[in-house]
Amino acid sequence: MTAQRTDGWLPLLAATFAIGVSNSVVFAVLSDLQDAYGFSNLGLGWIAGSGFLVGFVAQLFIAPYADHGHSKRLLLVGLGLAVAGGLLFAVGSSIAVFVLARGILGLSNGTFLPAARAIAASMSDQGVAERLGRLGGIELAGFVTGPVIGGVLVGPLGTRWPFVVCGAAAALAAALLAPRRLPHPPLDVRRDRIALDLVRIREMRVALLLAIGLFLPVGVYDALWDRYLTDRGASNTAIGLSFFMYGIPFALVAAAGGRRADRIGPVRACLLALFVAAPLTGSYGLITVAWLIIVVSMAEGAAQALAVPAAQAAVAAAAPAGRAGAAQGLAGSGSLLGAALASIGAPALYGSLGAGAVFALAGAATLAFGLAAWAIHPQRATLLGRRPPPGPAAVGAVSSDAR
Repeated sequence: MTAQRTDGWLPLLAATFAIGVSNSVVFAVLSDLQDAYGFSNLGLGWIAGSGFLVGFVAQLFIAPYADHGHSKRLLLVGLGLAVAGGLLFAVGSSIAVFVLARGILGLSNGTFLPAARAIAASMSDQGVAERLGRLGGIELAGFVTGPVIGGVLVGPLGTRWPFVVCGAAAALAAALLAPRRLPHPPLDVRRDRIALDLVRIREMRVALLLAIGLFLPVGVYDALWDRYLTDRGASNTAIGLSFFMYGIPFALVAAAGGRRADRIGPVRACLLALFVAAPLTGSYGLITVAWLIIVVSMAEGAAQALAVPAAQAAVAAAAPAGRAGAAQGLAGSGSLLGAALASIGAPALYGSLGAGAVFALAGAATLAFGLAAWAIHPQRATLLGRRPPPGPAAVGAVSSDAR
């Protein structure tokens, strides 16, 4: 694959930022919605979980269309859905409407992100993990900016205007992206196949385990972070800033993390960072001071910045030619399913057993997925040793007998 000409890289990054903002603004407003409309902690889980569940379906069944020449169209549809979901949140006043609105936002995320990652991965054979790192850093920068906007606006303006502002950002991003030229991922001629067949590839199973393990705690954070920090005495502004502080090291380190994965191999880079992130996740429930929780979250953000681009690059390396969108969608759908289950179950566990149990289980689950990925990797005996394995092409390449 040679480098493809494009004038759309910066608009793509701007659109990715807007998708992150639109999907995350709700997480700094959840407790305010709960207080204003009187739904239970279970409602928190359903609002957060509905986005993950709808995103799971979208990434599994819609993402493969990026491999059929529709990648840019998926980007624009995703941005349109982000506008619609934000407006529905703004006019809603019941748990049913909020769940529907969150589901539409999850659909926007699941439609947009696999296509964006497939486009980024297909621009050139060189620096795949670095480009995915930049895209992931911008995605998370948007994701952590949304709660800042929500936390700042909800106090003076109420619960509606944060969603209007973020929906307007998605509309502006769509207007900027629509006239731009973007590369097409290699086309898949097997139009009757969906992404589940890729699970037969061992290297893909390794990458899927890594992606799912890294994303699982996000379900806990999305359902509980606002409630958890509120219970620790944090204000709306402090909660919004906590998302931002988590994202600063991610945005700064993600591109460098991608370069590191290109150098030492994506699976090895991901595992080393995952084994740092997991205990940090498990430590949250032991901390009672809000500002110290935020400091730990910054350390976790740095570890995730090293791990997430590497996991996405491992997915890209394991994907057969013409299946880039399907592979990213498969990884995303698995990640969202795990996060959905976590977000639905975490509030009930939080209410019955407390924060310590919730975060300890989340950290343990991340560690377990990492160990499972290491256990089935064909080079596990030397994967974590001092001598780095071969370059990313060799580490992530799909052997002919693994398909």
